[in-house]
Amino acid sequence: MKGVVGSSVLGLALGGCLALAACASSPGSGGGGGEGGGDGGGGPDRGGPLDVGDLPDVPFTPPDAAYVPTPGTCGFTTPAFCDDFEAGPAATTSRSGELDPARWSVVRGQPYNSSQLDDAFRVGPALIGPCRAGLSNTRVLPDHDVLVCDPTPAIATRHALATAAEQNYGLATYRIRQPFDFAGRTGTIKLDMDLTNNGLGGWPALIIAQDPSPAPSFDWNERGSGPRNGVEIEFGTGWCNTKQTMETIVYTFHDYLQASFIPSFDCAIPHATTAPGALNHVEVYLTQTHLEVWVSDVSADGVTFSPLQMMWAGDVALPFSRGYVSLALRNHATMKYWLGSAATVRFDNVGFDGPVVTGVREFSAPDSLTAFQGLPGCTMGGPACQWEGDVNAAHAADDDRVTCAETTCTYAGEGRNVGYVIPTTDEEDETAPVKIPFPGVAKGGATRARLVLAATYPWFEWNGVLKPISAIVLRMRWNGGPWRERPLTSIEGNAYMDFNPDLGGAGAGAGLLNQIIDVALDDLRDGDNTLELQTRGTWTGTYRAMATGLDLILE
Repeated sequence: MKGVVGSSVLGLALGGCLALAACASSPGSGGGGGEGGGDGGGGPDRGGPLDVGDLPDVPFTPPDAAYVPTPGTCGFTTPAFCDDFEAGPAATTSRSGELDPARWSVVRGQPYNSSQLDDAFRVGPALIGPCRAGLSNTRVLPDHDVLVCDPTPAIATRHALATAAEQNYGLATYRIRQPFDFAGRTGTIKLDMDLTNNGLGGWPALIIAQDPSPAPSFDWNERGSGPRNGVEIEFGTGWCNTKQTMETIVYTFHDYLQASFIPSFDCAIPHATTAPGALNHVEVYLTQTHLEVWVSDVSADGVTFSPLQMMWAGDVALPFSRGYVSLALRNHATMKYWLGSAATVRFDNVGFDGPVVTGVREFSAPDSLTAFQGLPGCTMGGPACQWEGDVNAAHAADDDRVTCAETTCTYAGEGRNVGYVIPTTDEEDETAPVKIPFPGVAKGGATRARLVLAATYPWFEWNGVLKPISAIVLRMRWNGGPWRERPLTSIEGNAYMDFNPDLGGAGAGAGLLNQIIDVALDDLRDGDNTLELQTRGTWTGTYRAMATGLDLILE
């Protein structure tokens, strides 16, 4: 085996674990066995096996001897992608915040269904720390929650500051639009990132996925689907006696079925030191058959980094050699556990090597950004209702938390919905479809079009009655053209396996389901396009499907 840590094969086909605590409790353990068959490489309800021996054996390249963050290179001689954020904020704030929307797709969401037609993925304010003149130590809302900041004492260059105020298994993702091609070679990803984290609050992650998955998550302490095919590296809490340490958790996905490497969370395995608002250097090395994650200890200035140490290594079986790189910020429940209004992360010098892939164009739907009124608050012994985000930032003691919990009130503040409720055709008072704009589409010589979205669907089990995955149908039409019906597929049903295996992998919701749906090119036009969405087959009362992070990909 090539790996040093976690050297058992974590092939994506090993995704049959239904109780993840038993899948990987020590370094090197994998998941259970998958089932073979048809349906795109797997059986009708489970992904089929993909053996590492079926993939090309590429000589693995070890890490570089040294790293210096040189402007414009992200540590590479000729990067395929590099963003050091020295150009400053984007000229116009978009769904990608202050990141360049031509280079980044930003998605926000959390796993819940709506019973209101105007309530889709509520996001409250986030408190930020130092950023730049006129924008520091204040509250921000989507889409102003991803910022480009000036240097700080701990980071000597401009860098990105991202927040995730999406509560209760919420997340924000930052996907690089440039595809990452590692065919026949070792691909390398480098970045500098604040790896400070708390398992009940928030932590960062890095994902490599075959498809441009908008909101990849996992099923363990979170609730959500991974990408159809890919690997996730979670920079989780090092649960040892040394504060501010970090360990890695790795998840792999084949046809949405998850295999997991969950460490023992002790100080005997590799871990790195971290510090709030400061950067570690991260390097990821990847072939179709092997993955290694190397991390430095925290840097005092964001420029000088200690030697890298291997945090994880193991064999994988990736059914792709070209995909997409995303950063993610998890928010498990920062408000609930008195850990602030939002999870935050700072990152810089994000890049990867390889050929520059051309011939792919992306067009994004905006966040809905409809306002909602009323935020969680408490009186803290006085007459005035205060926003809980301010309260738990100012009152750290446990008894203050108890006082706040016993004096709840509704604070007169405002938040934003970022997604769209999808009306159903199943109610007697059928409502009109939701209309979602895609401005400025240029078809050019495209030969393929795909719609990317993260969606929540009502449960498939309700009051003891179970329906199949295909019972729910997403109805779509572009620009007033013909309606296209697209049932949820058996492969997408794999994302629901871990939630209720006694019901054949269907019962509960899978949180946000990352979907990639082919679009007929004739349905599109140059210029502004409008997508209309409805569902058919939802049957759980007033609960509706919801969607966020919609992108149109033309190749």
